[in-house]
Amino acid sequence: TQELLAETIAMLGTATGSMEKAVAMQTFIDGKLAEVGTALADAEKPSVYLGGNSSLLSTAGPEMYQHSLIASGGGKNVAEALTDTYWAEISYEQLLAWDPEVIILAADATYSVEDVLQDKVLADCEAVKNGDVYRIPNEIECWDSPVPGSILGSMWLASVLHGDVYPAEQYEAAVLEFYETFYGFTAEME
Repeated sequence: TQELLAETIAMLGTATGSMEKAVAMQTFIDGKLAEVGTALADAEKPSVYLGGNSSLLSTAGPEMYQHSLIASGGGKNVAEALTDTYWAEISYEQLLAWDPEVIILAADATYSVEDVLQDKVLADCEAVKNGDVYRIPNEIECWDSPVPGSILGSMWLASVLHGDVYPAEQYEAAVLEFYETFYGFTAEME
């Protein structure tokens, strides 16, 4: 959760004697979460399916950090009813029954957007029919994991789901600011 990530950042700040930097990082994260929340306050939440690293048919239930990433990015996790597990293995039939508006692939997925778009079993899925299948960027780190940079994953998702109110340029500027400020290097945007 965002709360446990904040606790971890504070703990690492204390352990490394860099609490000032930890506070600055958490302030950045909280500010960006508020910014996205304000921008998406009146936006409809499209249904989102998140495919796991090793298989499209593995997904994150509400106990996983990825669930909060979908929520803060302005989506509704179609797998939110899977309360008895963390990563769940599902069937094609279940995915088709959920019929998500958007399919998101984990940053380290071993399959591609093209694999999903060309999967004949998914031809009737709304996300596939409309070409709304995306992979979370991972050039620097996996933003769909509970790492400090995961706020950028939420911002990226907001720009994908709600580009009309949260444009990609806003997320891209935050990526540059985050890595320059907290990691000391300039990120290259594709």
